[in-house]
Amino acid sequence: MDNNLAFPLTRLPFDVTEQILGRVECRGDLVSFAAASTACKELVIPRHTEYRVLRVGDRPEIWAHLHGRPDLARNIRHVTIRGAPPLKIYSKPERYPVSLVDTTVLRSDSPETVISNICQALRSMDSLRSFTWIAAWSPLGPYIDFPHYYNDVFQALKDSKSLVRFKIVDKMAPAAIFKPLEDEEYPLWHIGDLQSLSVRQLGWWPQGLNSLLLRSPNLQSLDIRLPNEGSHVLTSCHLPQLRRLNLNSTGSCGEKEIVDFLQTHPTIEDLRWYPHNDTLRLSHGSLPNLKSLITSPGIACSVLSDPTLPNRAIECISQLSLDEPTLAILDAIDTSQLRDIRVWRYAGLASIDHLAELFPHLTHLEIPKFGIPTRDDTENNNYTIDDYIHTLSKFRCLEYLIDSAIWPVLLLDEANINSLAIKCSSLKRLGFFDTQKSEYVDIVLSRNQGKVSWSQEAAEKEWQGI
Repeated sequence: MDNNLAFPLTRLPFDVTEQILGRVECRGDLVSFAAASTACKELVIPRHTEYRVLRVGDRPEIWAHLHGRPDLARNIRHVTIRGAPPLKIYSKPERYPVSLVDTTVLRSDSPETVISNICQALRSMDSLRSFTWIAAWSPLGPYIDFPHYYNDVFQALKDSKSLVRFKIVDKMAPAAIFKPLEDEEYPLWHIGDLQSLSVRQLGWWPQGLNSLLLRSPNLQSLDIRLPNEGSHVLTSCHLPQLRRLNLNSTGSCGEKEIVDFLQTHPTIEDLRWYPHNDTLRLSHGSLPNLKSLITSPGIACSVLSDPTLPNRAIECISQLSLDEPTLAILDAIDTSQLRDIRVWRYAGLASIDHLAELFPHLTHLEIPKFGIPTRDDTENNNYTIDDYIHTLSKFRCLEYLIDSAIWPVLLLDEANINSLAIKCSSLKRLGFFDTQKSEYVDIVLSRNQGKVSWSQEAAEKEWQGI
């Protein structure tokens, strides 16, 4: 029997088929469809499988290809542009079309031509959902000398009818590039209708940042670094669908306005904010839907001790100073959903033992100084590695020790690693800061027929997925 008869989709007009397949978001679903028959494979590979995600650095030939093939560019959903040569922060390899790209296209196109190709390709992506720009203003970037490059790209994104996620990751932009940003008509400030926004640059124009926020009232996720004297960025914003908020403030002068913003946004479920002023407090009843809280010890305790919300379903708490008052607060609230705790300071090993008694079902735990005796361990300052392993073993469900100082100690004797793997049977990975590499590292444990092995991976932190 002709396989095509079993798939009426293959007998439809090509334009109709393209419209249907273009609505399939997941590449895995496309591959499954392609495996059904030769006809299905020809419809999907490579027209769709290679045209969902674009993650590139300086690739003029790819942009020339997408400029010339708008029918293929329209299938791309996610674009990441890396504006600098390969860096350690790039945790994922480049990803771009190969099969249909004309390799004879020279990489010697003028910068003006490449910029034009980039912008035209972006305009053709009428299904574009997310755009990420890494190190946009890097001095090592290929088009840093063409300020209109940024204007043209932002204009293309401003005109997009499908873009909902926008992210720029760049610590600092050159002053010469910043000047055109301080203009109400600059297209960056007119990108709107976003659901997710992440911009963590230093020194961004407060008025422009405020304009950017006001144009996306349906934001669900917001990750921003507030500029100096930029507290009014949030005062005029009301985001009734906001679920995730990651704030970085450069000073304490505007933090009272941040507290006011938090108190008028009860929909927030995930809050990450380290205020400079740790004496700030939220009023009772604030953040009733909070599930994840990563903040200073003072703010954490004030939120957790709110008597009007004793049954709040907290799943993650950070950062805590694990003293007796904090332990008392944790003992008094509903922590049935709590699976992740990050501890900044702790009052001796006994306090970690107490934590294990309170939360035997924790799966994630972070204690950066765990493995190093503290000044509170006055009764016995000669703890051995066995003592630390014994304490960890009390967390029966622990899967990930996110950060600690215990790994260098474990490495002194392989028997220590075996003991840890046996006594902490659920533990899959533990992290530490490698001072020689100046990066966070994860140790991945494997158990096979009584034998324990381990491997080392770079831990993905704030730059995850770029």
